Amino acid sequence: MTRIDDCLDEYREWCNKLGIVTVSDINRLITEGKVNWLINVSEIWQEQKISEIARQIKDNIERKRIIMISGPSSSGKTSFANRLALHLKVLGISSCAISLDDYYLPRERIPLDEDGKYDFETIEALDYELFNKNVYDLIEGKKAELPIFDFKNSAPKTETRALTLSDDEVIIVEGIHGLNDKLTCNIPSDNKYRIYCTALTALCRDDGSKIRSRTTRLIRRLIRDYNFRGTGVERTLEQWPLVEKGAEKYIFPFTDSADIIFNSSILYEHCIYKIYLNELLFGMSEEHSGYESTRDLCCLINSFRHIDREFVPKTSLVREFVGGSTLIEQ
Repeated sequence: MTRIDDCLDEYREWCNKLGIVTVSDINRLITEGKVNWLINVSEIWQEQKISEIARQIKDNIERKRIIMISGPSSSGKTSFANRLALHLKVLGISSCAISLDDYYLPRERIPLDEDGKYDFETIEALDYELFNKNVYDLIEGKKAELPIFDFKNSAPKTETRALTLSDDEVIIVEGIHGLNDKLTCNIPSDNKYRIYCTALTALCRDDGSKIRSRTTRLIRRLIRDYNFRGTGVERTLEQWPLVEKGAEKYIFPFTDSADIIFNSSILYEHCIYKIYLNELLFGMSEEHSGYESTRDLCCLINSFRHIDREFVPKTSLVREFVGGSTLIEQ
């Protein structure tokens, strides 16, 4: 049994104890006026899990100074990383964030995929040797000159960002290659704490069929990309198979190396997404290649009763996708 199976089993057991197994169980609680209870218990469960991770990091801070966070698209990595940083601060541990995006190579050095297109998903698109050097210098107490990538010109800027690490400070790195040892091949394993973030939905539809993690993440991405990245539904649906192909190639093979799995799934989240997804998919033509998949998404999302966004806490991971988060810039 993998760590992911263990994580899902624990979550499913918790849901069973709450009596929340199917979509109808969620809808029953909403009908009974228990929306706030449902939201609060869901958020507290997740907060407790982050607190446990922060405590483990604190207990091992003398040797584990680098926190590598990986996960597939729309798994909530950014909100999780920021919430973890706050939990660590409460425990007296400061953190600094390093973005892997700043280590992209100039466009002319990006490898091509089998179709002759730039493969921005591969680790070979990053200057991982420089990343190794920067991180090694930091944990050795030296000053590191971190690159700054200029996305407008598709090349690193000439200026750098100077950074040093204090004795009570850790590095948080969030990105799809976080679990790939090639990214930190010069850093001893004992210095790294590897976290895999994904959305392991425990709920079943009323017919007993499972709600797939991939489905939840696609719903999240459709809403987020439209609201905050200026990407229409059709474009997101066209990109999705490539995104998942990249995950299967560059993320999923390394999940067993994670020290811990963080489940970003939230019991009530589909109830929040309902109104957003219906607005996005309204009027989609049958001629569009993604029509069949969107029909299934609509069928799922409309099986849930609606909960208004105003009930969602500002620190909730759900806010990363629908807006109003106090954890991330949107």
